[in-house]
Amino acid sequence: MKGTTHNKNTTRVQLEQELGKQLNALISASHALNVRTAARFDSTLQPAAFLIVRWLFSFGPTSATVLAESTAMDRSSVSRLTNQLKRLGYAKSEPSPNDRRGVLLSLTELGRQKTVDALKEKESAFYERISKWDDSQLENFIEMLEHFNHHDFK
Repeated sequence: MKGTTHNKNTTRVQLEQELGKQLNALISASHALNVRTAARFDSTLQPAAFLIVRWLFSFGPTSATVLAESTAMDRSSVSRLTNQLKRLGYAKSEPSPNDRRGVLLSLTELGRQKTVDALKEKESAFYERISKWDDSQLENFIEMLEHFNHHDFK
């Protein structure tokens, strides 16, 4: 009986280690692709600036405070990067319609278009990886990721 428990534990540990290895590979590949996508957007910018661009592209106008919280950056980094984006014509600041003292950051048309162009390469790499999967494999992968991502890591 003890041998069976030991084998299950050993098997479980090996499976968890393999999962960790595969997740690390996914995260590393994703990071490398994000860096390439950021360079395609504008090679003079730090990849962190593209993280802000992606957030604004996905969620729309917001305050610097929300950007800092949402991207896990400190306010000074967000301020420096958004100022750089504004100087290059990719982002703009406007008074908040709800609070005239507040300022909302958003992408300019140039910023939106360059984001779309940069993301084409990223999407192409992603779709290439799943192109040979049948629908049931893709559905299974989505279901497992949803289950994994709904876990509260706090």
